[in-house]
Amino acid sequence: MEAGWSIRKAGVEDLDGLVRLRFALLRTTRGVEKLQGEEALEEATRRYFAQEIPAGRFHAWVGVAEGRLVACSGLAPFSRPPMPDTLASLEAYILNMYTEPQWRGRGIARALFLELVRFSRELGVGRLLLHATPDGRPLYESVGFAPNPTYLEWPLPRK
Repeated sequence: MEAGWSIRKAGVEDLDGLVRLRFALLRTTRGVEKLQGEEALEEATRRYFAQEIPAGRFHAWVGVAEGRLVACSGLAPFSRPPMPDTLASLEAYILNMYTEPQWRGRGIARALFLELVRFSRELGVGRLLLHATPDGRPLYESVGFAPNPTYLEWPLPRK
């Protein structure tokens, strides 16, 4: 334990805390107190974590302080054909990085992030991807992440 906090891998027993922290992240990044369709989103998020964590398709680590979860991180590995710059077909997306405001600046996010990197190497991941908030960008750039202007995003409309 460092400076009153520790990190550990999360399991389904952490479902409530993972959902709470994810929703804090989503509300903060969108600048809202309540998310559109929040009740349905919460149910879908709980179902996702409950299915994907035990199946090994989503990995989460949490920061713990004063007996409760104060930070979270997530890693979603996926496979695609090898690329010229990486022959490893396994890549991973980092998401769900969030630390409660009163616990920021203590190194928790960096410790969680470095654990994601360590685990990714253990899995044989060839590339890590993420979307960064302005607050998170300095951390990611400090370890070598660089912007990638080559891709576009299109959320498929719901039918």
